[in-house]
Amino acid sequence: MIERLKTVKFKDYLKTIIKDCDKWYIGKMHENQEKAIAIYANRRQLDTLTKYKRLQSYGILPITLLLRWTKNYNTAETKADNIYELLDCSSFFIDDYKCNINCLYDGPIDLGSDDNGVYKFSIELNLLYRKGEK
Repeated sequence: MIERLKTVKFKDYLKTIIKDCDKWYIGKMHENQEKAIAIYANRRQLDTLTKYKRLQSYGILPITLLLRWTKNYNTAETKADNIYELLDCSSFFIDDYKCNINCLYDGPIDLGSDDNGVYKFSIELNLLYRKGEK
């Protein structure tokens, strides 16, 4: 059995590569936050591992990344696109876990703005990981 990678480890990794975000959350984000990112371990149905034939010894952690970023749509969309490009098809290590990201859509999902006018975007991804690669 593959030892599960914890969501908090992924959050800690993201904090090292997305340096202009000071507010990070797991599972729930406080309302009225601006320039904040929340990470949710998603319960969506996973594709079968046959899609990842060479990676059958990997675990898969489905993740939803929620970005709340300013009251300016262009700024928020640009930030979401930058994060998407940074993550999609990336490969990296978290401790001794070899990780690969597979983003599920062609870009971030526009969720509109909240009651305070802060724009929100979602990035849906699968984090594939295997321990002991390093």
